[in-house]
Amino acid sequence: MKINQMDYTFENVVSFDNGETVQDVTVGYDYLPEEDQYAEVYDLFVFDATGADITYDIPQAEYKRLVEEAKADHRQVVADANAY
Repeated sequence: MKINQMDYTFENVVSFDNGETVQDVTVGYDYLPEEDQYAEVYDLFVFDATGADITYDIPQAEYKRLVEEAKADHRQVVADANAY
């Protein structure tokens, strides 16, 4: 996956050592709304400064936090779109 293939992106940081150090990342995600018997889906990927996909290198707790950040980002995107 590449950054420019994602529907939405935002900047964030991740830590690989419980906050001792952080790395700037770009989070990209596609959103699939709830439909019929399927729950909504956030298809999330994490990219380093070079654009490399580091999703599988992220600790699980950090990944879960980024999913929550993506949900908040999407709520803001929808709110901004509805404001017009």
